[in-house]
Amino acid sequence: MRHAGKGYRFTRSSQFPARPKTRLDRVGDWFVAWGGVCYCVFIVVTVTWFARFVACPEVYDDAYCTDLDVLAVFLVGQIMGNLAENRVEHWQRHSVVASLCRSMIGDEEQGGSGGSEEVEEEEEDEERERERNRGKYCVECNRYAPIRSHHCPLCHECVLRKDHHCYITGACVGLGNQRYFITFLFWATIGCAVGARYIVAYADQEIAHWYPFGWVHYIAPVTVGRWIFGYAPIWSVVTCIIFSFACASCMGAFAFFVTQLFYTLHGYTMFEYHSLSIREAYEGDGRGIGDRMRLVFGPYWALNFIFPAFWLKQKLTPEIADNLFRVRSKLL
Repeated sequence: MRHAGKGYRFTRSSQFPARPKTRLDRVGDWFVAWGGVCYCVFIVVTVTWFARFVACPEVYDDAYCTDLDVLAVFLVGQIMGNLAENRVEHWQRHSVVASLCRSMIGDEEQGGSGGSEEVEEEEEDEERERERNRGKYCVECNRYAPIRSHHCPLCHECVLRKDHHCYITGACVGLGNQRYFITFLFWATIGCAVGARYIVAYADQEIAHWYPFGWVHYIAPVTVGRWIFGYAPIWSVVTCIIFSFACASCMGAFAFFVTQLFYTLHGYTMFEYHSLSIREAYEGDGRGIGDRMRLVFGPYWALNFIFPAFWLKQKLTPEIADNLFRVRSKLL
């Protein structure tokens, strides 16, 4: 068995040797890891380009479109920045698990100093009990992992407080990167909505007035059918396809943003909230909304929605530490 770096990398067990990967396997792995990211980048670039350089100049004057550049740069920067930070490899292995474990152990050592021999013995017994309950053994990784971690067969590692594997970002959403995933969804919703707004203004002028039924022509399958039968030019098809992608991405990002915020405010992940046994084991992380927001976003959580505040470390309360590291595996 081999552990790379400082021991934070999870490796597969030598008891289960993997078969040599074929070229098709490598293509599949690349598509799972980067296919969604490429789709996201394509949508952001295409919608931004069309709204700024095609739709806006046809509907508004040059001065208005020039002022729009600042908003476009800000939105694209927020979306791409949080998408880049969302990649789980760095945050899961090096930042979150190790730092949280060290901070938890450090707090325990500070709180246990300066007592009588009887107190010290009780603390030693409690420490041994905590060591037994702190982790669980993962056969796939061939090592102990935090009790609230779950193994992802696509990322090939155990993810602390795993929510789900996101194909759009190509990474698992866990405690280490959930803040970036939520803010990515927030700005993706706004960015796609802004882009769709300018495309609608362009389509209203070039294709058909949206009221009362002209908006039907903006739906991509409808426009493709009209183009096939010779009732619409190919440029209308391109416009409506981009508009449909912008609308679909906006609605999808907004739906995921609302659900992620719902589970976060309740102190669970998506998987845990819908598991009756886990919800019976404990009443969610933290005692209130403040504890739960600081667990995911760190202190001054609102800063994450202005720029990726990667230096704000997650804050653990004793109750959350119990849930993350000390809850017995038979309960979870």
